[in-house]
Amino acid sequence: MSGQDIQKNLFQLIEIIFREIADFSDGLSDEQKKAAGSLDAWAAKDVFSHLVFWQEHFNRKLTNARSGEKVPSSGDYLDQVNDGVFIQHADQPFAEARQDLKDSLNRTVDLLREESPDDLLEAGRYDYLGERSLLNDALGTIGWHIPYHLAEFHIQTGNTQAAVDLQEATTKELRIFPGWDVNAVYNLACFYALNNDLKQALKNLRAAFDLKPDMRAWAKQDSDLDSLRSWADFKALMESG
Repeated sequence: MSGQDIQKNLFQLIEIIFREIADFSDGLSDEQKKAAGSLDAWAAKDVFSHLVFWQEHFNRKLTNARSGEKVPSSGDYLDQVNDGVFIQHADQPFAEARQDLKDSLNRTVDLLREESPDDLLEAGRYDYLGERSLLNDALGTIGWHIPYHLAEFHIQTGNTQAAVDLQEATTKELRIFPGWDVNAVYNLACFYALNNDLKQALKNLRAAFDLKPDMRAWAKQDSDLDSLRSWADFKALMESG
């Protein structure tokens, strides 16, 4: 796949994310839109506020790196993450939080459109990326993080099938990108493990290991998979590599 094709696919993915946010919003009842959340159970508007915070973090990192200013790290926000974001936006109306997320994502799109295909794919183009590419950072922030929290809300509100459908679709969309074939499948395994669908978790974990056997080293210490650890089939899979 050429760099131009990858760039095109990235912007198509972002359009899909915009639609997923719209579908999520349209599927909420008036009561859910007006609901106040708590630190332990976010309301829909709290999910959006959280997503805005981290999307703006992505935007600030890229903007500052380009201008030669200090690039913020997550450690700079210890007074805000993640409970602080909830408290700061506890009284924000749903419609405002939704608009903020739309605006933040549009800013991200504008920033990414200024990057050439080669720039998107270059590992370590900006110092804050380390050995990662800007594409990888964008996919993690937009393509994985946003659907993850929308699905988490579905689980919290008892709509498990909507969460499964969203996570399965997200996995399919992400797998076309370089380096994400394994990551997306492994993350799907974690989703199922966290929600106690052990058979689906094991199925996707096996698929991830088939693609990249050394993922077992990470899986050994990944707390997302703790629900599997007493299962004989999981132990056999971990020992088979």
